[in-house]
Amino acid sequence: MDANRDDEIRARAYQLWEEEGRPEGRAEQHWFTARESLAIEENQDSTYLPIDSGTDAEPIEALENAGEFPTLTDQGEQRIPRRPKEDDPSLPANS
Repeated sequence: MDANRDDEIRARAYQLWEEEGRPEGRAEQHWFTARESLAIEENQDSTYLPIDSGTDAEPIEALENAGEFPTLTDQGEQRIPRRPKEDDPSLPANS
């Protein structure tokens, strides 16, 4: 089986080498790329397996305790600053 695998990698590396215009000195890169692409193709089906449905992705308590979304008033900006009126008794008197 190892010899068959090596033959597949060799064929893919040769194909990559020809597609790139037969450059010199890139044999290791073509071999690595061929090996990786074949591994991805062979294991593609395992990525489609269903997720174990025995466990929840997140406990229900986390959803119940999520609270409200933060707003600007949560940042301490409850009042809009306004210019005080001139006859406001709470202002200190100007000297």
